[in-house]
Amino acid sequence: MLKNYPLVVAVVVCIIFEICSGSLPSNINKCKISDHVCIAKSINDVIRLYPKGDPFYGFIDISEIKRPKIILSEDKNPQKSSVGFNLIIENAVLNGLENAKVTAVSGFDPNISKITVTADIMNLRLSGDYTVNGNILLLQLRGKGKGEIKSNRTTCKATVDVRVEKRNGKNYLAINRIKMDIQPHDLHVRLDNLFDGNKELTESLNETINKNWRDFWTEMRDLANDALADLSRSVLESAFNHISYDDFYIN
Repeated sequence: MLKNYPLVVAVVVCIIFEICSGSLPSNINKCKISDHVCIAKSINDVIRLYPKGDPFYGFIDISEIKRPKIILSEDKNPQKSSVGFNLIIENAVLNGLENAKVTAVSGFDPNISKITVTADIMNLRLSGDYTVNGNILLLQLRGKGKGEIKSNRTTCKATVDVRVEKRNGKNYLAINRIKMDIQPHDLHVRLDNLFDGNKELTESLNETINKNWRDFWTEMRDLANDALADLSRSVLESAFNHISYDDFYIN
């Protein structure tokens, strides 16, 4: 028994090393480095096959992402703008990232430093308990209650600055910064209980917001981009920590 002990230890160490070093799932095709068409398809396969995630590979459930609070807008010039409001969503739930379809990628090269990923997302929806205070088109906007913001189609472009770190003899990606550019093609907003539950004013303000959704979005855009970048960072870091960058590609 003791004679075989070194062999047993060696086998266990190899198994642990293999698990820790990580690799792509067998049902996801590896690509040649810089083959961005193939890489886009493989990313789409991950989204399609693992929308609920898989902790073994570090894949997070992207069908429902929860955050205790998301700040969507801060009015920094309340006296100088016809549109300006503070909007916070608490107990926030984001649905729809599982509908993303990657349309273009770049930067997956031997000397990787910056990745760009562009995707179309259908039926993106953010809901939660909102608090809003400010104005839209000189109309007062005040309330607290259940809220929902959704888009039938959204185009997102993520620019990810990365660095390569060596662990266990393999290269892993680490994220320095993510910049997100969200372009909704439409926006549908529902804020319940505006003006202490005044139904007439609530309906009227929701109608005004939806008719002028581009103005509403312009006010939210910067912080919404920051919020989605933060969510995306948690998703990507989990996968990057589990799967070696070396194992993305065909040897």
